[in-house]
Amino acid sequence: MNILNCPVCSAKVQKAGHTVFCACGWSKSFNTPASNHMQKNVTKGLIIAGLGLMAGFAYLGYWGGNSLTIAPLKVRQWTGSLDQKSFSELKRICMGLKKYDCVEKATESYFQSSKDLAILEELGHFQYRRRKFQSAEKTYNLYFTNKGRSVKTAYNYAKILESAGKTKEALSYYQYALSAKADTVQISVMRSYIDLLLKSGNVAQAKKELLQLEPLLKRAGSLVQQEYDRWNKQVNG
Repeated sequence: MNILNCPVCSAKVQKAGHTVFCACGWSKSFNTPASNHMQKNVTKGLIIAGLGLMAGFAYLGYWGGNSLTIAPLKVRQWTGSLDQKSFSELKRICMGLKKYDCVEKATESYFQSSKDLAILEELGHFQYRRRKFQSAEKTYNLYFTNKGRSVKTAYNYAKILESAGKTKEALSYYQYALSAKADTVQISVMRSYIDLLLKSGNVAQAKKELLQLEPLLKRAGSLVQQEYDRWNKQVNG
């Protein structure tokens, strides 16, 4: 629609919305500040709605058919109010979907509310199986700081400490695991312990351990005897 002449070239101008323009390149907007503000708000609202819709689809895609069930459970996790029932359900869903980081976070949250050392031990073993050794080391450390006593946990912790080059600490946890079951030949623990003693040059302690092992050889299997012979040869040259 022709409404006025162009101030630059005097040609007729055309209108498009709140803007008039000319073929020579001149243009002018007649938007009021209020109108501009309204347009910006509408645009902003559309962007937010679009992002919300995308987030909704992403949430549905992430949790699938568990979307409605998982929401209140995650809220309880975030607020530190998981109980045994809600934790078990949350863990079941996360495990079923193979979302293992979700399992770890849920377990960490439940321990904070329950202070159950068995839960902390379970978390450490889960991290150990996932080969997240730094995380497992921190979890095991917290477990023993809270007076945990598990032999299996002590052995796993010792293996991690040994791999991290913390020889003294590793030896102490191997010793604990062995002393906790002094009448049992724990071949895996004994192998790791004596091999580390020899590797670190602590031959005297290795000899002492072999002397303590001798009375148990008669009721131990041939594998223990083979390991004993190997150690004895290393110790005595």
